[in-house]
Amino acid sequence: MLDRIGAGGMAEIFRAKTFGAAGFEKEFAVKLILPSLVDDDEFVEMFINEAKIAVKLYHANIVQVFDLGEIETQYYIAMEYVHGKDLLDVLARCAEMDIHIPLHIVLFVTMEMLKGLDFAHRARDPYGEDLNIIHRDISPSNILISYAGDVKVGDFGVAKAAHQRQLTESGTLKGKVGYMSPEQVMGEVIDARSDIFSAGIVFFEAISMSRLFAGGADLDVMMRVRDANIESRLDAAGPLPTGIQDIVRRALSRHREERYQTAGEFYQGLVDFLSLIHI
Repeated sequence: MLDRIGAGGMAEIFRAKTFGAAGFEKEFAVKLILPSLVDDDEFVEMFINEAKIAVKLYHANIVQVFDLGEIETQYYIAMEYVHGKDLLDVLARCAEMDIHIPLHIVLFVTMEMLKGLDFAHRARDPYGEDLNIIHRDISPSNILISYAGDVKVGDFGVAKAAHQRQLTESGTLKGKVGYMSPEQVMGEVIDARSDIFSAGIVFFEAISMSRLFAGGADLDVMMRVRDANIESRLDAAGPLPTGIQDIVRRALSRHREERYQTAGEFYQGLVDFLSLIHI
């Protein structure tokens, strides 16, 4: 274990290194359940399920999980170490420097994120059955960008697959409130289109350098998400290409039937936009 590189509500992450023959070295990210939660069966099972879900998702745009282990009653997940920053760090640094991320970079990051999401949503078990994986927590802090230019979706910790046991009571909110879908904040049954809405929020915020659903108390934010009234925010974001506005409106439709129905469809919408312009 080398140094702590992050912490969340249920776990902390360390950069770690393994050593092999002839001076062989490899770095990993090791996620440990928080000491205060090691005796909480619900959190422990959620932690274990994260590993079981993510290990099935081998894709260039998803953080790869290699191992789930236990040392002295404390579980850990060994996973790919992404040498870089998450999108939240990038947005914060840009805000500090008062600069915008160039549009072509935002489009690239978004499209790579959507490729990872599309793979997860379409994942099947060895028998060909849909896993019906929903990330449920797509937000800038879960989009990792390596210094080499790789973009990876991480932290499937609150993902839910059809084969999982329900870990929380019906309607319990998971994820960050400002990045939820209207159906998620209302406690309805969600599907992959909820992730599409969240991805649309990330896309808009990276383009506009502003929060979409900001507010004081969580309840205020939830009401804004529920209503999904984004026109005033689009106006406040300044001049955006018409095609981009249309894409944002569709991704962030309040009614899931009017959104992009898959991450692949969202991706194709961006491809079509790029085919019409030169940036």
